Amino acid sequence: MNIIFAITTTFSIIALIFINPDAVLSSMLEGGEKALELTIKLTAVYAVWLGVFKIMENCKLDRKFAKLLKPVNKYLFGELPEKANDYISLNLSANILGMSGATTPFGIKAIAELDKHKNTDYAVAMFFVINATSVQVIPSSVLALRSSLNSSSPADIILPTILATLLSTVIGIVLVKVFIKKD
Repeated sequence: MNIIFAITTTFSIIALIFINPDAVLSSMLEGGEKALELTIKLTAVYAVWLGVFKIMENCKLDRKFAKLLKPVNKYLFGELPEKANDYISLNLSANILGMSGATTPFGIKAIAELDKHKNTDYAVAMFFVINATSVQVIPSSVLALRSSLNSSSPADIILPTILATLLSTVIGIVLVKVFIKKD
């Protein structure tokens, strides 16, 4: 993929040099400036949500949330080790809040915990599918992106996002339950 990106970028710059040589440097600088500006805005959004999750962890609310989600997790994943259940619960809650980038640390820790135990292939497959489809009630990343690009109504995507992600998650869960057997 990196090779394709490098080739595309190189050919685009060469074409731009021949078509409009004055715009090459200004376009590259403007694109870099916009990318940096967007990165800073999204970093702020992620920092806020990661801070909220850290506060939850310090107040032991993550344990209470994990207990609350234990019946759902048991239905979806089967019997889970306690630590894996905690990380999966945090991962699911971050996904529900639309913080796909913030879910990565919890997902890695959950998979590491599942790998320590035998017969967790089904749970890993289900976890992967749920992460890929991720029901989002508050699509924070997309809302921040739309706001940073001066959308006239950035929240218009909330209902379609909820419906689309809910449908994809339900279909994914059904397919895993049909095609992959629990141990």
